Amino acid sequence: MTTLTLPRRSWLPWVIIGVAFTVVVALLLHRGSRAPVGDAHVGHGVSVPSADPHAGHGSAPMPAGYAAVQIEPTKLAPLAVTTATVEEKDVTRPVQTVGLVTLDETRTAHVHSKVRGWIDAISVNFVGRDVKAGEVLCTIYSQEVYAAEIELLAVLGQGGPLLEAARRRLAQWDVPQSEIARLESSRQARRTFPLLAPRAGTVIARQALQGMYVDASVELYTLSDLSRLWVLADVYDADVPHVTEGAAARLRVAGVAAPIDTTVAFLSPTLDEATRTRKVRFEVPNSGGTLLPGAFVSVELDVALGHALTVPESGVIRTGQRAIVFVAHGEPATHFEPREVQLGARAGDVYVVSAGLAAGEKVATGAQFLLDSESRIRASSRPGGAHAGH
Repeated sequence: MTTLTLPRRSWLPWVIIGVAFTVVVALLLHRGSRAPVGDAHVGHGVSVPSADPHAGHGSAPMPAGYAAVQIEPTKLAPLAVTTATVEEKDVTRPVQTVGLVTLDETRTAHVHSKVRGWIDAISVNFVGRDVKAGEVLCTIYSQEVYAAEIELLAVLGQGGPLLEAARRRLAQWDVPQSEIARLESSRQARRTFPLLAPRAGTVIARQALQGMYVDASVELYTLSDLSRLWVLADVYDADVPHVTEGAAARLRVAGVAAPIDTTVAFLSPTLDEATRTRKVRFEVPNSGGTLLPGAFVSVELDVALGHALTVPESGVIRTGQRAIVFVAHGEPATHFEPREVQLGARAGDVYVVSAGLAAGEKVATGAQFLLDSESRIRASSRPGGAHAGH
């Protein structure tokens, strides 16, 4: 067998060619690893910026599982990409609750007899009647009052402390001054005395019946001035720290067409243990009599949260465990940097931001699904990106 042997110097060109080929392939692969993965996105005007995908545009770190996104300026309008500015402002949050129209307790009187006796005659005999202060409600026969009137007549001519004590005893039993003056003038005791209305108002309740036995424990009438009423509403304990006296509110009363704008007049000093709510009181004028005690009320409160940094609700992507926004850079904005933020309370169409953003920054408020999905695809396409979201 004949063996073909090449001269030693003939190997050198082949070695050089092989090394050069290897270097060229390596360079092409390296360049390809930096190029956008999945050229199908190029037609949409979306790509990964050449900056390090693991770093934010500023000092904020990139959220795990996300990468920055670049959009061609000509594609911003077709893709409906919009932005909004992060602002510091006075924040209010609407709180909705329910309540009831009730009597104004400061304009309500509960009428009792201070002595034992029997109702002899009824002058005010139905609920809903309007009465004046000092009007006779009923007359009462009381052996105690009758005996005290006789004692006053006995000392009437003597004057002095005994007469004053007899007058004072009758007055403490709510015997009217006009009745005491009649007694001293006519010198004739009566077996009954009138029970007078302590204030003007409407009869809300009546238990008084002719001939019934009464004592101090029996409430005979309830009178209330209905020209002003209360609305009592329940505020849940989560909202209690934000509700203050003077807070603006809008009340919608069942059966009344126009809403009522008012303010919080009083806050209960305690929480209801069963419902975990705090009573809030509103004072409502009712000179026309359109409001009725017991009516159902829907309440909308404007709760002040103070001066705070805010981001539009439309600019936030909630993933369940975290909140992501896309911070926009450029003019027009074409570079969108994903950033995790810490949110506070929601106030209408904005969130209070506690960390992650600064005033004046812009965030994307449109094309959120596009940005979110594209950012996740880019992150998963990086070397080791399949585990980036973990």
